[in-house]
Amino acid sequence: MKVVYMMADTFRRDHLGAYGNDWIHTPNLDKLASESALFENAYIGSFPTVPNRRDTLLGRGDIGLPFNRWKTIERQEVTLPERLSQKKITSMLITDTQNNVTRGINMYKGYTAWYLNRGQEGDPHWLDANVPLEWPVPHELIRYRAEMWHQVLINRAHRKVETDWFAPGTYSKAIEWLEHNYQREDFFLWIDTFDPHEPWDPPQYYVDMYDPGYEGRIFDAPTYGLRKKMGITDEEMKHIRACYAGEVTMVDTWIGRLLNTVEKLGIWDETMIIFTSDHGTMFDTPGDNGLICKPNTVGADGMLMSAGRPMKEPVQYFPIFQNVARIPLIIHLPGMKDGKQVKSIVQPWDMNVTLLDIFGIEKPDELIGQSLLPLIKKDKQSGREVAICGTNTLAQAINNKWIYTVWRGQRKPSLINLESDPLAETNIIKENTETAKWLHGEIVDFMGQQDIDSDFIESFTH
Repeated sequence: MKVVYMMADTFRRDHLGAYGNDWIHTPNLDKLASESALFENAYIGSFPTVPNRRDTLLGRGDIGLPFNRWKTIERQEVTLPERLSQKKITSMLITDTQNNVTRGINMYKGYTAWYLNRGQEGDPHWLDANVPLEWPVPHELIRYRAEMWHQVLINRAHRKVETDWFAPGTYSKAIEWLEHNYQREDFFLWIDTFDPHEPWDPPQYYVDMYDPGYEGRIFDAPTYGLRKKMGITDEEMKHIRACYAGEVTMVDTWIGRLLNTVEKLGIWDETMIIFTSDHGTMFDTPGDNGLICKPNTVGADGMLMSAGRPMKEPVQYFPIFQNVARIPLIIHLPGMKDGKQVKSIVQPWDMNVTLLDIFGIEKPDELIGQSLLPLIKKDKQSGREVAICGTNTLAQAINNKWIYTVWRGQRKPSLINLESDPLAETNIIKENTETAKWLHGEIVDFMGQQDIDSDFIESFTH
C-alpha cells in the first residue's frame, strides 16, 4: 500500500469548491473530491498547529491530559511512523511547517527520513544586512515581534520563481521524492505545508485573481482579534481575503502537479490519497463574531498577539467557532472512481487508526480514534453525536447544531444553538440547562477514556 497524506495548515473548509465555494479556484482538489470520500463533518481535536499534529501522530491526547499540548513528542510516546516501521514500511516527512520540527519540536520522530524546506514564518535560517526592517502597517497590527517580522522579510527577499515560495518548493520536493521512490511496494509520505497560513504572500498573480489593482495597506500577517476595533477597513478586509484565496489557489495548483505525478508514475490505482487541515480561520464573515484569524481570547484593545505582546486586561473569551473548528477531509482509496459524502463526525485521532488499518496493523488499546475505512467502504456511522475539541484550558462539544464551551476556572460556560442562531451570537445556557448537562457529560466521557485525573476534569466549570 502506498499513502500520500497532504496537510495544508489553516485551510478553511468553505474555501474549497468541493464544500460549496463558488469564487476561489480549487480545480485539483475538487477533482480529487469527485473521486473520493468527502467528509462533511470533520472537526478539529487538539488546537492548534502542533497539538493537531500530535493528535494524528499519537492517536490520543497528551500524557495525563485530554488534549495535546504544544510540545515535543516524548521518548515513551509511540508515533504512527514508529508503528509503521515495525512492519518495515518506509515513511517520509516533507515539510515547510518549521514550527513542527525546530526549536525542540520533533514531529519527525520515527520517520525513516525527513526533509525541511526552511524559511517559513520567521524561521532563522538566513541573515541579510541589506534587507531593512519595514512596516507595511503599524507594528501593533502585525502579530510578530520586530525581530521575527524582520526575519520574515529576509526569508522572502530573494524570491524569483514560483518554487521559491514555500508550498510550491515543498511540493516540488515531494514530486522528486515520488519519482525516486514510487517503485517501493509500501510507503507513507506526509507532505506538510504551512500555507495557506499567514503570512499571506503568494506571488502577486495569484492575488490579482481575486483583487486586481489594489493600492491600500497590506495585511499579510495581521494581529488576531476584532477587525473593526483594529481599524481594518472593508476594502482592506477584502484584500486580506484575496491574499488568502491566492494562497489557497497556489496550494491547489501544486497539489494538482503532485496528483498528476502519481498518475504519470502509474501508481494511482495503488495509492491512498488524503487531504486535510489542522483548523480553519476567520475573516469577519458570518459566524465569526467580528474576528479575524483564529483567536478564542482577545484583550481589552480587541487584539491577541499584537506585535507579540501580552494581551491587555480585561480579557474577552470566545468559543472556537465553526469556521475554525470544521476542517476539510478528503480520502481517496485505491480503485475509487466516484465521489461519496460521509456524514459521520470524525476527528484527527481517527486518522492514526485509519492509517494503521490500511496497512493491516491492528489498533493498539491506548488509541482513542476509530478507523474511517468502514465509513467509506460500508457506509457505517461513527456513532459520535458531537466532536470534542479544545485545549487544556478550554473544552468544547460541537456539532452542526450546538457549540457548548467550558473553561477551566471560574468562567461561565457557553451554549450556542446554530439552528436558531447561525451567527453564533447568543449564549442560551440559562434556558437550556439539560442540553448543557448532556454536552458537558460528553466532554467528561471523552476525558474519562484517557484516564484523566478526576480533579482535572472537575476544574472545568459547568
